[in-house]
Amino acid sequence: MEINKVLKKYIENEVLPTYEKFDYAHDARHVNSVIARALQIAEYLNQKLNFDIVYAASAYHDIGMLRQRKGHADYSYEIVLNDENLKKFFTEEEILIIAEACQDHSTSAKRLPRSIYGKIVSDADKDTDMDIALMRGWDYSIFNFPELSFDEHVLGIHNQIVKRFGENGSVRFYTGYPLAESFLKQMRQYAEDLELFKSKMHELLIQNESCNNK
Repeated sequence: MEINKVLKKYIENEVLPTYEKFDYAHDARHVNSVIARALQIAEYLNQKLNFDIVYAASAYHDIGMLRQRKGHADYSYEIVLNDENLKKFFTEEEILIIAEACQDHSTSAKRLPRSIYGKIVSDADKDTDMDIALMRGWDYSIFNFPELSFDEHVLGIHNQIVKRFGENGSVRFYTGYPLAESFLKQMRQYAEDLELFKSKMHELLIQNESCNNK
């Protein structure tokens, strides 16, 4: 797997630093994780894929946060189409594929991704590390709703898990990537069992506090 070095340098210098401005759920840590997972999934699929497209689409997928969180996938689509620098690396058809993959990554899109690249980015956007996924939800909650009590934070996060991973939940995986499938199974267990979820959150927060105090 090789990524165009000039493209990589451009994205690392001009695109990824933008994520430092975003909230905990869409920050630099998140986008770098999405890029890594997207490339892993692309390799797993063992198809004749353009890894430059995979890299660019995963790097740009949340760039629409520059405008606002709500509808950010649609804004990412617009930003990609209007980024003149991408024309140095891709054809118009390839840029459209990248833009559509960004637009299709959101679970609220309510449609199937239009290409394999959209499916890869959509799957990569979901943390398959259970602990990171749950702590990401915790970080987002305390950052945006600092007035809530511990129990209110936990209940709010659990409600989101039910909506996303419970029966008829909005989250779907498209590539058959093994880590994604096992992650989905575990999240469904947490969606169905609030007490199990509370216990897991207590465990993670104790571990996190212990690490922070070292």
